Amino acid sequence: MVRALSVAIKFAFIVLPVGGGLMLLLLSSFSAESGITNNAVYTILSEREALVSTLLVAVVAPLIACYSALWLAPGLLKRPKLQQLLSPVLSVPHVAFAVGLMLLLSPSGWLIRLVESITGLLPFPPQGWPLPEKSVITVMVVLVLKELPFLLLMIAAQLKQVPASSWLTQAQSYGYSQRQAWWRGVTPELLKRLTLPMAAVIIYSLSVVDIPLLVGSNTEALLAQRVYEWTFQFSPESQSKAVTGAWALMVIAVLLLFLNSLHADLYRKWALTKALRKQWSNTTFSDKAAKITWITFGFLSLAIIAVLILQSVASSWFYPTLMPEALSLNRWQSEWHYLTEPSFNSIWLALTSALLGVIFAVVLLQHQREQKQKRSLNAWVLIALFVPQVPLVLGWQMMLGEHLTQGWNVMWVAWSHTVYTVPYAYLVLHGAYTQFDEQWLVKAQSLGYSARQAWWKVMLPMLRTPLATAFAVAFSVSIAQYLPTQWLGHGLTPTLTTEAVSVASGGDWRIGSLYALLQTVLPLVVFISVGLLSTGLKGKKTKAERYADYS
Repeated sequence: MVRALSVAIKFAFIVLPVGGGLMLLLLSSFSAESGITNNAVYTILSEREALVSTLLVAVVAPLIACYSALWLAPGLLKRPKLQQLLSPVLSVPHVAFAVGLMLLLSPSGWLIRLVESITGLLPFPPQGWPLPEKSVITVMVVLVLKELPFLLLMIAAQLKQVPASSWLTQAQSYGYSQRQAWWRGVTPELLKRLTLPMAAVIIYSLSVVDIPLLVGSNTEALLAQRVYEWTFQFSPESQSKAVTGAWALMVIAVLLLFLNSLHADLYRKWALTKALRKQWSNTTFSDKAAKITWITFGFLSLAIIAVLILQSVASSWFYPTLMPEALSLNRWQSEWHYLTEPSFNSIWLALTSALLGVIFAVVLLQHQREQKQKRSLNAWVLIALFVPQVPLVLGWQMMLGEHLTQGWNVMWVAWSHTVYTVPYAYLVLHGAYTQFDEQWLVKAQSLGYSARQAWWKVMLPMLRTPLATAFAVAFSVSIAQYLPTQWLGHGLTPTLTTEAVSVASGGDWRIGSLYALLQTVLPLVVFISVGLLSTGLKGKKTKAERYADYS
């Protein structure tokens, strides 16, 4: 039964979307109307600024996020509760995070107003501010700050599977400092284990569309953004450019994934050279700086939510006033009619796809256990995360064709969300599921439970917290989906994310803050519920555990 379900899930949510989507994209490349042409190839190659900016975002941002996470990760060993600070930042979708960050850090943002109110040095928004409202640098900052907590969460999961504390103790016994022991003894193994999560981060940074539409430069658009724009220009020439650009993204993705697979080995060979070891020996790590950075995570998430709330109820808020001149719910009242449908669509799509994602991930993991492969991370389950979203969803459009115009848009949008919730739920659940102690099942069966009853009444209740966390992450992933919703929904399935991008990309941050706030609140409520569940279960034993202890 589990094997049959596993095969069906792999076909419907792995083989069909990835294999079918890329196959249709490949066939369209030879089409007389929208196929690849010399002019289209020349146009892509002439987009030098777009190509350079794309490579910059796809390489530099993930590397900064990766090594920043490794720099902060020792705090997780000393204070495991720090992991709880990641949930608020993780719960904020990328679009809402970008809107809130701009309201905080833009040249007329709240933090600049705070500096002006204290010092009086900035009566006007500063010119040449290093974080303008629209630039490639701004896109990179948003991606780094948003992917950093995700990588920290992945590192926290890996630290539970390696004897990091023992390695640190052994290295320190040989005369290394704690920081040297971390970078030389633990980091190489963590980088090896972070290959797949880093691949997902790199591919997301390469093909992200909604963030560049919000805070990216209009004159130096990224390649994924160019392809997105070409798809809405229905001339054969534009469609040819879109297909060619999609394959250009695929080529870049293959190259970056290959380099990512060498990352851990390159770190061992190059970063641990004698010269660099000598430099590290003269470098001390500031625990105080790490503590401040951890606190900044919590402050940043709370500040983003606070500034979104203030902006949504501000009747007028001109620079350089620190607080709005007056608070009013008029904007909510006038926009509520427009907020209802996107909110409803976002909620039911997220609930459905997150629930299906967790169930399907459990089925896949259980099948691995039965195949005696429970320790290995099945990269094929995660393959949708390793394919740039722009060419993949473009292939879905071609594959589904007329089915998208026969009233089935909503179902295909839900399907596309589930394609992405399954791998994320699998990734979150894998550690807890594979580390589950088989002795619990043995004890349960010794008390008279069948193998199936032991799984239902012992294993699943004991995995309630990881299951709830996987659901929360999958819920947040669905809320954040922009491109599948926009392209497969044909604009007939508006969500908070699609509407937030549509409104805020036009420069209306006031209305955009309403959508961004709602987009933030929904996953935040789910993450808070998971936190309360974990707290309520802490120190309590399930009925199955009490029976097992008694036996």
